[in-house]
Amino acid sequence: MKKQMKFTGDCWLKIIKPEKFKNKPEATRINKTASNNMAHMIDNSKGFNAFVAYGTPGWHGLGKVFQTELTAQQALIESGNDFTVLKMPNTHHILTVEGQEIETVSDSSFFTYRTDTNAILGDKLGKVYEVLQNSEAFAIVDEILQKGRARIETAGALDGGKKVFVCLKIDKSLTVKNDDTINQYLLIVSSHDGSMSITATETPVRVVCNNTLTAALRGAKGAIKIRHTPTASDRLKEAMKVLNMLDDNADILTEQFNKMAETVISGPQMFDYFGSVFCTPEEIKEFQQGKRAQQVLSTQKQNILRDVDRFALTGVGQKETLLNGNPTLWTAYNAVTGYVAHKRKFTSANDRANSMLFGSSADLIKDAGILAAEPAKIQKLTKISFDNSSLN
Repeated sequence: MKKQMKFTGDCWLKIIKPEKFKNKPEATRINKTASNNMAHMIDNSKGFNAFVAYGTPGWHGLGKVFQTELTAQQALIESGNDFTVLKMPNTHHILTVEGQEIETVSDSSFFTYRTDTNAILGDKLGKVYEVLQNSEAFAIVDEILQKGRARIETAGALDGGKKVFVCLKIDKSLTVKNDDTINQYLLIVSSHDGSMSITATETPVRVVCNNTLTAALRGAKGAIKIRHTPTASDRLKEAMKVLNMLDDNADILTEQFNKMAETVISGPQMFDYFGSVFCTPEEIKEFQQGKRAQQVLSTQKQNILRDVDRFALTGVGQKETLLNGNPTLWTAYNAVTGYVAHKRKFTSANDRANSMLFGSSADLIKDAGILAAEPAKIQKLTKISFDNSSLN
């Protein structure tokens, strides 16, 4: 296998030409320097980053980049996520009153580990927990690919392999206001620590600003659990269930996003919206009692609201959300998603990924979307306009 190395300043690009393997796609591996590797937690248990992407690198610039489309098995192999997971009983060490240590093997408490690195993935698992290998969990991906409706965009592992994911780009996009394009992605995730079952989540992304939106709006299904099935016919049924979810959501999301874009709001109404998204019920109550922002909010939260307000006015793609020069609910919602995607601080690439996919950022985007789609739920906070003076 021939290799060509090119140094680009802070990383080596290794061009891999797979002459030995006819069906193995060509890739560019991006290996950061060792010091940079310590700053992130994308799994690199095998000495390379467990991540692949199609076309362009992921958010962290790590892993392999392919210019040819991958199958699920190829994505797992090339990202180093074709490892085997085993389940074993936990062992308890008991100190007797005589001072002797007794080793007891549990019959109700178990752990999982990956055999290639011997890393423990989950250690509080029950007797009925069933290990599902990555190749089994993502078999449904190839069923979806065979329908010609999607391609694998990224695949990787987080937290040392505790969570493994494959992200698909769907062939059908949504349109808001005639020219504001929303690409549809499907995130399929499996875990080996018992934290979640196989789950398929639709993730709309606004093209002009790369903001991640929510599909969990009224009438739409944000996510569904995928049932593991051993037969091809049953896997096809599960794949069709996922594709039907995407088709059903497309019309619902297009209607609701456009309704947001058609709803003009005032400065005070935008303040009410941001406050309803970011403030606690106690803080909202104090606003409703007539207190000002500096009396109610911590400095950190005031800074967050300033950043969101600033993004609403000047952020990437925000001009396109205006209606005849006036802000809309689409403006307000994309100010929140833009802040989360581009301004919110994270401690590492792993922290960002976990937060955006499974944690507080995902919840924030979902809550903001629900409020923008159902404005009757927005709390009225104050008559003070949301500008810099209201936070001083």
